[in-house]
Amino acid sequence: MKKKLLISAYAISPTRGSEYAAAWNTVMHLAGEHDLWVLYGMSDDHMGDTQTLRQYIENNPLPGARFIEVEAGWVAKTINLLNKAGLGWFFYLAYYIWQKQALKVARDLIKEVNIDVVHQLGPIGFREPGFLRKLGKPMVWGPIGGMKIIDKQLLAGLPFGTRIKFTLKNYINKYQLKYSMRIRLAFKKADVLIAATRLGQETIKQYFNRESYYLPEQGIAGDVFPAVNKFNNMADKVQLVWSGTLNERKNLKMCLQALAAVPRDNWVLNVLGDGPLRDELKQYTTENKMADKVIFHGHLPRKQAVRLMAAGHLHIMTSIAEDNPAVIFEAMSNGVPTLTPDHCGMGDVICSKCGLKVPVDTYDNMLQQFTSVINILLNNTWILTDMHQTTLLCANEHRWDKRLKKLNHIYDEAIAVYHHSNSYSTEGRLNIVQ
Repeated sequence: MKKKLLISAYAISPTRGSEYAAAWNTVMHLAGEHDLWVLYGMSDDHMGDTQTLRQYIENNPLPGARFIEVEAGWVAKTINLLNKAGLGWFFYLAYYIWQKQALKVARDLIKEVNIDVVHQLGPIGFREPGFLRKLGKPMVWGPIGGMKIIDKQLLAGLPFGTRIKFTLKNYINKYQLKYSMRIRLAFKKADVLIAATRLGQETIKQYFNRESYYLPEQGIAGDVFPAVNKFNNMADKVQLVWSGTLNERKNLKMCLQALAAVPRDNWVLNVLGDGPLRDELKQYTTENKMADKVIFHGHLPRKQAVRLMAAGHLHIMTSIAEDNPAVIFEAMSNGVPTLTPDHCGMGDVICSKCGLKVPVDTYDNMLQQFTSVINILLNNTWILTDMHQTTLLCANEHRWDKRLKKLNHIYDEAIAVYHHSNSYSTEGRLNIVQ
């Protein structure tokens, strides 16, 4: 049944990837079945930068969706200058203020529109759940991510300063999950919770004794088609693709170290993305006589990056912490299998049909496993040809028509739970089991 949905999607864009794309795809598909009011605050680089979305909507109206820009105000924008300067934790303070303003805008809206369900959609991090639960409407929160405690073994190969940073983040995560009353209240008050990963489901149950649905924030939009021609002469040059920001968390260094130890040379690595470690990583390829085999493409327009991914034979991920990176779905939708550590969202999404997973172990053991798997594939390229077809089959399981069906069920559940909890005591409220 058609519903009136109020969605908070702070960062949203039809032209960007990651969380921007996750929010846009959710809104775009929901708008085909429901009436949407979408609160947003950013479509470009920073808080208040919304020119891309405003121009896009002006030229390409989305029937069923009304986009409401929530202006942050000078205080939030001033605080966010510290975030722009590289002090990332100040974003949360600025975003907290933005969420307060979003609540004011939402309260004005519901005076005129009888909203059926409120959905706190994004960003997916658990630290800032917003205040829309105060509207007194059926409430859905999620997908929720960012709760992972990074395995110490994954930090072993990183610089000392980076290890300290991630260790500190682990402690902050644990502290907020245990002791933040605002976060605890948000988990308690939401009528339905959605976890971005299986580990997230376990964490929500462990800390808040709530059941949750599992639904990655990313999905696959559009049709998927085989691309048989790209496998012609593949044995001579296997196209490998790595995509992401060149920083310690994305961990391109492990990928390069694994390739440096591979005896075969029938490969080329396309690195899509840029970041602070670019010069250091390029120097590593030179020192290890790989400079002619590793192409640093830099930050590319989305369409160009997707074309390079589609031309690939194997996608490699080496991140030490993620939820559900959009790139694994982009690879899957093009029939490109993924080689990844068996953790985070990648461990949930990737199966034996659409990729290969290396168990989390000591850094040296994981590096050895990556090298071994890559070497086997370079010696037996027919495996990648076969996996192209099975990866496309997996892609169909993550299509948006299936996600939409699940979201519709979640909204129905939220309404049922809300009315039940308002008819009886809070202690008797329902928990939803997937």
